[in-house]
Amino acid sequence: YTNAFSPSLTRSSPPCPSFGVMKSPSCPNNNLFAIGKRRTTSLPMDKSSIEPVPDGAEDEPIAFVDSAGGGFIECYADSIATIDGIEYIIGSPCDYAVALCYFDEDDQLVPVELDDELMDDVFPVAANIVEEEFGEELVLMRTPQTLTLVGELEDDEEDDEEDDENMGMDDGEEEVEVLISFEHKGLEFDLVRLLDPVLLVGKPDPENEDDAQRRLLLTPEDSS
Repeated sequence: YTNAFSPSLTRSSPPCPSFGVMKSPSCPNNNLFAIGKRRTTSLPMDKSSIEPVPDGAEDEPIAFVDSAGGGFIECYADSIATIDGIEYIIGSPCDYAVALCYFDEDDQLVPVELDDELMDDVFPVAANIVEEEFGEELVLMRTPQTLTLVGELEDDEEDDEEDDENMGMDDGEEEVEVLISFEHKGLEFDLVRLLDPVLLVGKPDPENEDDAQRRLLLTPEDSS
C-alpha cells in the first residue's frame, strides 16, 4: 500500500483523469480528487431559527449518538436550530472526517457507504494498515455518519494554495484528499480525507434531556 504522510511511501501520481473524478490543475503533485456526495441525514430548515452557540460552548465536545447502532461521534457545536419548539444542535466532527473509496467500472471514485457489507470487509483492513504505519499517532474509527481519523495530520501549505485554484465541481461532488491507498481482494481502495465541511445534526435525547453533552443523530425519517 502507499500513503501520503510518509516520504518513503508516497503515492504514485496517476494521469489526470478526464472523467468525473477530478484532480486540481497541478494534479501530478497532489492527491486531490472529487467524489460523489455520500448519503447523509439533513434537517428541514423551513419554519426554523438558527443561532450561534453561546460563547465557549463551541469548544466543548458533544456526543452525537446513533440511536440505531449505539455508536457515537464527537462533534463541536456550530449553531443551534429551533424547529417547532425543538432545539437541534448543528455540529462538525472533532476529528478528521474520512471515507473509504474505490474506482468503479466507469472510473468514478465511489465512497463505500457505512452500512454496506463491503465496509464490513474492508474497514478492518484499513484500520490495521493505519495502526501498523502510525501506531498510536492515528486511529481510524468507524463512527456514525462518517468515518473519522483520530490524531494529528500535517497540513501541506502547498496543497492549501492549490485548493484555492481548483476547478469548480458539480453540486453532487465533494473534494477529498487521498491519504492511503491499498489493495484488497484485487480491488484498490483509497482512504480519503473529506475537505468539504461535514455538518451533522443532533436532537435532544428524550431519556437524557438535561445532558447538554449528548444528542441523538437524526434518522432518515427525521430528515424527510
